[in-house]
Amino acid sequence: MTSWRRVAFLLLGTVAWAADPPEFTAAGVALGARPARMLVPGRLLTIYGTNLGPAPGRCGEAIPLSAYPTQFCGTRVLLGDMPAQLLYVSDKQINFKVPQDLPAGLTAVRVTYDGQASRPVEMQAGFETTTVALEGPAFSGMPVWVKIDLPADFGDSIRYPFNLGPAGLGCHQLELRRDGQEIPLLPGANWMRFGFGIGGNICGSYSPAKEEGSRLPLHLLFKLEPGRYEVRYTLRSMPAGIYSTPDSVRAQSQWTAIDIQPASPGKRAAWLQSIRQRAPQNSAELLTDLLPSLLGIPDDASFDILAGYLYHPDAAVRRYASNGLFYWPDSFVASLLKALRTSRGPSDVVDQYLSHSNSR
Repeated sequence: MTSWRRVAFLLLGTVAWAADPPEFTAAGVALGARPARMLVPGRLLTIYGTNLGPAPGRCGEAIPLSAYPTQFCGTRVLLGDMPAQLLYVSDKQINFKVPQDLPAGLTAVRVTYDGQASRPVEMQAGFETTTVALEGPAFSGMPVWVKIDLPADFGDSIRYPFNLGPAGLGCHQLELRRDGQEIPLLPGANWMRFGFGIGGNICGSYSPAKEEGSRLPLHLLFKLEPGRYEVRYTLRSMPAGIYSTPDSVRAQSQWTAIDIQPASPGKRAAWLQSIRQRAPQNSAELLTDLLPSLLGIPDDASFDILAGYLYHPDAAVRRYASNGLFYWPDSFVASLLKALRTSRGPSDVVDQYLSHSNSR
């Protein structure tokens, strides 16, 4: 091939490559490692796709940190008719800031590069809300879980159980009222009455589950009789009751109506019997579901099941089971734990409970 033909071929190849328009999908508009649910004003987002801008190193200047432009190296991001500020531009990735004054509603997101425009991708613009709802039909005398939907900024911050807070809710707070009257916390929900010690994140979780969590046990905090209630969820920067102030609120739901139905006769007894027969030992299941579901109603049957987990090989399970003892009267627990220690031998959490009980 002659030199002029080789040059012409390369130029044609460059033109053909540059003529391809930018491409991306709604799933490619991301907040961190996950797809963005909304275009929240002021939020930093990323677009992943192809032909979004120049390849790395092909644009000689870096984006100035002092004032992010709305156009860089031939690339723009348009939200409706509003240009977004650009923080980083390449052929496969754009980091941008959603305009602070972007109006709420369905918005077309487009990328233009060197005069070529992508197809519009429609996304909802506005501010995300925090919601709380029953996980499923709820019955008195049975575990009642609520599901929390937090704005994406808070990621997977719900990973029950947590280190501190009433009933191990950490920096998450549930309030309950009926006919406008606040329902008080169960006495057994105070899991810090023997004091506490912690290093690291005071809002931290010790859940071994790897999947994202979104549920909290309402029945560990309140006595739930049949009827209609209103529940409200709050995320705080400190556990409720520990230096918590009004300015510690990070997210909060509206008061939301829930219904607790009367349980059929024998429903709880049959459920407890199924636990005895299955006798689960997996730490993740015990800490995130079974033990929290078991507690809250201090009867003999649930105590018998709980007592066995005071000897579980996982220290986190023993710790959680020990906190659950607070739902029963101290004198009742101390008497049975002394007998248990005689029959089964020592356990760190059994010894600790009895030590605190004897010192009071």
